[in-house]
Amino acid sequence: MSTTKPVWVGILEQQLKENPKALTYAFSTLSQDGSPKVRHVVHRGITPSSILLTTTDTRMSKPAQLHHSPKFEIAWWLPETNVQFRITGQAYTIPPTFAQDDNAGHIIKELGLDGKEEAAAEWWQGKREELWENVSGHLRAGFGRPAPGTELKDAEDSSKWAETIPAQSDNEKEKELIKTALDHFALIALRPTGVEFLELKPIPNRRTQWKSQDGKAWTEIKVVP
Repeated sequence: MSTTKPVWVGILEQQLKENPKALTYAFSTLSQDGSPKVRHVVHRGITPSSILLTTTDTRMSKPAQLHHSPKFEIAWWLPETNVQFRITGQAYTIPPTFAQDDNAGHIIKELGLDGKEEAAAEWWQGKREELWENVSGHLRAGFGRPAPGTELKDAEDSSKWAETIPAQSDNEKEKELIKTALDHFALIALRPTGVEFLELKPIPNRRTQWKSQDGKAWTEIKVVP
């Protein structure tokens, strides 16, 4: 099924071409007590239905926070062109067990993907495998270490931690490390419902906002910077 690309997606894609190293953004979620939590994450792509992708360790705080509240906001500065994107919406964790997850249908519906190619759990499994292949061996190794946030005194001697692991291997020891790490490797799917694009190079500066109630029909307004 063909999908009409929102205007802001085309602008973001062009900006990324002009800022090829600007692949991290500040990703803010809500904790269980309602306080904001922010960290920088790496942009991992945009799906055919304009869902933004990043990755996480299933043991980190992001999945639990998004389960409590899917609301998010990101702030993304692209220095080569002096522009900023602020994006709000709902985000959901796509776990390694997504195909067997009783909540998968709900997540697909909330992401607005019913009837789309991304509605199939197999699509997400393929994307997870693709991104696993694309991340660095050092990052892959991190998913196989003790749970993030564990006190070092309670964790295995860090000198024994693998520094890097391949995406695949025929070596039995490496296969075991890969399985452990891959079991913790999850995607986060971000469905934007509000986008703001600030341009600081033009004088006067320009600021454009797009809003959507359903993730499909977008309205555009120009506002004072």
